[in-house]
Amino acid sequence: MALKKRIRISKNGLIFLIVFIIIIIAYFGSPLSKVRNINVEGVNDLGAQQVIDATKIDDNSVLLNLLIHHKSITEKTEKKLPSIQSMSIKTRNMRDVTIHVKEYPTLGFINKNGYYYRIINNGHVINQKMSAPIGNYPTYSNFGTKRLKQIANLYAELPSSVQTNISEIYNSPTKLNPYRIKIDMNDGNKVIADMRTVKTKLKYYPGMAAQMKKKGVIDLEIGAYSYPFKDKK
Repeated sequence: MALKKRIRISKNGLIFLIVFIIIIIAYFGSPLSKVRNINVEGVNDLGAQQVIDATKIDDNSVLLNLLIHHKSITEKTEKKLPSIQSMSIKTRNMRDVTIHVKEYPTLGFINKNGYYYRIINNGHVINQKMSAPIGNYPTYSNFGTKRLKQIANLYAELPSSVQTNISEIYNSPTKLNPYRIKIDMNDGNKVIADMRTVKTKLKYYPGMAAQMKKKGVIDLEIGAYSYPFKDKK
């Protein structure tokens, strides 16, 4: 016959267990178990509050629950905000939370049915409506999916001094040149170019624009020359 073993708990052990349970209950019922401060690092085009709202972390969140489920919270947040490339959640001072975010670089915006949509790496369009574009990024017009990907990648490779001066890029093909594009610059000039050579030729833009006495057109489609806008009569 098998002997049943009895687990005996000493009086001191029982008291310790009861005290431990009371402390745990008291801890989870006190403000000490809750998140106190939330800090967001690494945001560029996303707002800090936008990230916090997506994580659903607030001052009622239990820190231990946050630590246990941080991976799930991270995955859900990245799904809500596709422009996030990666993120991590860390705690400090026992009650403070730091959310570190790495965003995909914004390559511009495209207008669809009166709303603007962010374009990130490789021409991917974020399906999130915006009433107006943010930051100093170009808008793209009349591009199909394939061409949008190509022109967005070209923009990403341009020098920052040229990027910041681009306001809008239009797909403007002709029978003779299906790769023709037009670019509105923030300084008031317009550029005509070819998608196949625009990356190489736009580096000459600052020098050519500086030599122009009046605002006008810089034609880089075949050669490289400029002419002023026609005066309105």
